[in-house]
Amino acid sequence: MTDHTTQSSFVDKDKYLAFELNHASYSINISLVKEIMEYVEVDPIPMAPEFIIGAINLRGEVIPVFDLSLRLAKQPQEITNRTCIIIAECLFNEQQITIGLKVDMVTKVLDISAADIDKVPSIGGQFHSRFVLGLAKLPDKLMTILDISKILTLDDMKLIEDLNNAQLSENVEDGQDDDCGDDTNAEGTQCESDETEVTHE
Repeated sequence: MTDHTTQSSFVDKDKYLAFELNHASYSINISLVKEIMEYVEVDPIPMAPEFIIGAINLRGEVIPVFDLSLRLAKQPQEITNRTCIIIAECLFNEQQITIGLKVDMVTKVLDISAADIDKVPSIGGQFHSRFVLGLAKLPDKLMTILDISKILTLDDMKLIEDLNNAQLSENVEDGQDDDCGDDTNAEGTQCESDETEVTHE
């Protein structure tokens, strides 16, 4: 019985990538994370909403970058040597979308049991609970788990499609094929955090 309980507890745990925004802790399921990279300058996108700060060209793929602080209606934070862009995948309207998420700092990978995740209480007001998947009960604090698929709107999707179409047209004009030459590294470049280790098991 003890062995069965221990095994069940282990299986029920999932890995989450923890990061900070405005001195508060958040996380997303690590299965959504493709890589973590140091912050780089992004190219502005005309007519994009304020929280989409631009786009980057990552090995031939144009990826829009969201400022998560602005998307969650918080104050933007200045860029430091710990600022990162999390490259993540999310499902929106049955389409797999790759986006970049600018965060203040990536901290660590956590094992969180499903039993330790509570639904968000309905408190009304301006709280953007639709972005939140749940609240994880850690030994020393609560951590907000974000549902990154909810940060996209139909207008954002149209913008991403336009970016991808523009990149596709540019590749065709330049005579490039679909193989950009570099293989995608699932672990990616680590930004400046000694604790951060992103692995998929």
